[in-house]
Amino acid sequence: MSKKIGFQGLLESYFLSWLIAGRGVSKKTIEAYRDTFVIFLRWMGSEMGIRADNVTMDDFTMNNIESFLIYLGKVRANSPKTINCRLAAIRSFCQYVSYKDPLLLHQMTMILSIPQRKEKLAEFSYLEAKEIGWLIEACDKKTAKGREMRLLIRLLYNSGARISEIIVLKASDIAFDDSGSCRVKIIGKGRKERTLPLWPETAEALRMHFKERRITDDRYLFSGRNVEHLTRSGARSRIDETTRRAAERHPSLIKKKITPHTFRHSSAMTMLASGIDISTIAIWLGHENIQTTHRYMVTDMKLKEDAIAKIHPDWNGASDGRYSPDPKTLAFLLSL
Repeated sequence: MSKKIGFQGLLESYFLSWLIAGRGVSKKTIEAYRDTFVIFLRWMGSEMGIRADNVTMDDFTMNNIESFLIYLGKVRANSPKTINCRLAAIRSFCQYVSYKDPLLLHQMTMILSIPQRKEKLAEFSYLEAKEIGWLIEACDKKTAKGREMRLLIRLLYNSGARISEIIVLKASDIAFDDSGSCRVKIIGKGRKERTLPLWPETAEALRMHFKERRITDDRYLFSGRNVEHLTRSGARSRIDETTRRAAERHPSLIKKKITPHTFRHSSAMTMLASGIDISTIAIWLGHENIQTTHRYMVTDMKLKEDAIAKIHPDWNGASDGRYSPDPKTLAFLLSL
């Protein structure tokens, strides 16, 4: 077994040279992968009797990784989804090691062959267009705060973006053209960019917001309290407050679990119900797990404009009923 490159050296270069400098992955991903290896090294010490600074690549084997995953489930009571996230971090490291030291290729291939845990599909919650309309109506359009909240809801539903992507938007990410149309540039996971067309209502709300708040290119769209921009917890708090007000007139909303991510699922479900295929939805939402053969669709703005035209909402209510996806489609949506 090759020991030319030690485990500690490979792990350090994996994080510093590969993930951070090379691929430029997000801070959140770095933290998740870091936590995986912290837990693994502590497990090696407590269960295998090997201190972290004594772990070698000879210890990084398929048998040990499988035992570690069992430990995560039985001792730490991690869900299959969490275990799969840990396994994803380990697989990423294995791919790097295979590239860095070909002599370890077989050993890494064995680890890469470890199957994911089967995940139980969680309860899936989404809103219909009329329910989105109820939330918008609950925002007082006579106040600046209410108008800003109306814009936030429209933008979340229109774009299907993650709340973490929305709160960091700046004026420079919004583009208006001479025809009156509007597009938003979103930086997604892995710092990947995607540009999306917006509905006229959303565009008009943005224009009013720019004018009212006197937002310049270098300013965030949504300001926070004592911070540069709105935080995820701040957005969640505002949505909770809006939901409570809307539920006073529409009690059925009380049964709904409405979070910032609900709007992303709602956007995807609206597209599905409108007959838009999953590959296009994945591209729209910036989802990474799409087939390579669809790479030419990524920059096709016409495709996206056709998609947005199909799902233009009826805020006031007409609905043909809730769309029920099949299990495979549901699994896809839950991964978004």
